Amino acid sequence: MAHILVVDDDETARNLIAQALARPHRTIHVAAHGEEALAQISTTMPDLVISDVVMPKMNGWSLVRRLRTTHSTAFVPVILMTSLDTERDRIRGFRLGADDFVSKPVSFEELELRVENVLHHARSHDKDSLLGAALAGQLAQFGLATVLTVLELERKTGMLTVTHRGLHASLAFQQGMLRYARIDERPAVAAIECAQQLLSWNEGNFAFAEQPLDVKDEIRMGTSGLLLEAARRMDELDPIDVEFEDS
Repeated sequence: MAHILVVDDDETARNLIAQALARPHRTIHVAAHGEEALAQISTTMPDLVISDVVMPKMNGWSLVRRLRTTHSTAFVPVILMTSLDTERDRIRGFRLGADDFVSKPVSFEELELRVENVLHHARSHDKDSLLGAALAGQLAQFGLATVLTVLELERKTGMLTVTHRGLHASLAFQQGMLRYARIDERPAVAAIECAQQLLSWNEGNFAFAEQPLDVKDEIRMGTSGLLLEAARRMDELDPIDVEFEDS
């Protein structure tokens, strides 16, 4: 039985989506905003969260960030529904760890296909497979935000290499904390800025090699802080009419 949580402040919209997704092998739960969603998740862990972006109390960006930076929910798949359908919005979502997007108004047929696709990937690729001996995979299966969260939770030390459209990046970790980041083919920038650029990569490959490191500490924040700072900077470049921070 798959548990799916639909989060939308529009009661009519969330009920229509819940009805459209209803199947004998699914249980559909609903919530009006991010805070209510987190309260439900604390008692019933969903297999998938489908959330609107613009909501009161806690919007969709904040909900994804909270899920990705909490140990028990770090791997819960999330599909965002939004009328803010621009490349910048999608980059922001992928930086935070969203698995997919659906544009509003929602096509129920498209949503069903995306739900099945995300659930299939979640069944095929879980935390244990990501933490396998090779510790490697594709960004289409595990977003970089998820990879960073895993390395932090497991307190890994070593080098993560990421490739994307001919670009190659190196990220150094000590005890799960990201210490520096570089993109070989681009001019050197501040490590925090480089890491935020990498969070927009939603295709390509990654591989992590455990090894002792003696590196200069250029990044002094955990994964949750990094994701929050990335979203904050995106808001400064392209603000929307809701605050990112939880109210």
